[in-house]
Amino acid sequence: MSEQQSRHGWIIGIIVVIVVAAAAYWLWTGEEKKKEVPPTKIIEEPQSTPEPETLEQPQEQATTPEPQEPAPVEEPSREPPPPLNESDKAAYGDLMSLAPDNALSRWLVNDEVIRKWVAAVNSGARGNLIHKHRPLKTIRGPIVVTGSSIEGYQLSPDNYRRYDKPVRLFASMDTDTAVGLYQYWYPRLAQAYGELGMRNKTFHQVVIEAIDKVLAAPEVEGPIKLVRPSVYFKFADPKLEKLPGVQKLMIRMGPDNAARVKEKLKELRQKLEAMPVQQPEQSQ
Repeated sequence: MSEQQSRHGWIIGIIVVIVVAAAAYWLWTGEEKKKEVPPTKIIEEPQSTPEPETLEQPQEQATTPEPQEPAPVEEPSREPPPPLNESDKAAYGDLMSLAPDNALSRWLVNDEVIRKWVAAVNSGARGNLIHKHRPLKTIRGPIVVTGSSIEGYQLSPDNYRRYDKPVRLFASMDTDTAVGLYQYWYPRLAQAYGELGMRNKTFHQVVIEAIDKVLAAPEVEGPIKLVRPSVYFKFADPKLEKLPGVQKLMIRMGPDNAARVKEKLKELRQKLEAMPVQQPEQSQ
């Protein structure tokens, strides 16, 4: 398929981003040489054109009145979140608390934590997966296909199993705890989002949009056929191939894993929409 390996990691990104930094995606690097593939051959996922190195996005023209932000929350016996430039240690620690036994340590990047998650969510809301300044470590693992150029290729069910562990972590996460951390960190998330130059939306709205983009991924019945017009695999169905990157990822993880992710995202979305907003006099 045309997406690079990095997209496999996006799903854990959307999990943790929406949970604490609000939304996104796994980021792979690497390329494979063109070669004939025998049945049940393991092929490295393609690398697409990377996004610019900067975390900044083009400034959007404000077209609507400034929307309301979620109301801040103060946890008992806890100080307000540290300044953005000093937030890495605390934010990383809160992310790690969302899974037992340091299970997230193999995935998370511990520098520029807030800014990287915000950039990832901002891209995810448009259906894209960031390729630079990723908030997650590279995760190894090739895409698995069956068939050959003669009989045709299909996405192997073995490929779905590669997503089992992150999906299980996501599904087992305590939603109330995750949303509480998101609300606690929201002032810093909003600050990082403001650095991108966006003015016509709040970061909270972007989080909801990112969730909706994932929830809109179609459910595909039966074997998923692939073609290999050059070095990289693509979906044989043109409609699937034209989908946004985050939705292609949902298809590649398999129907069972995709269903679990959607179920949790619906639960998170409901909680996030129920959050109180600031009153006009509290806005700065």
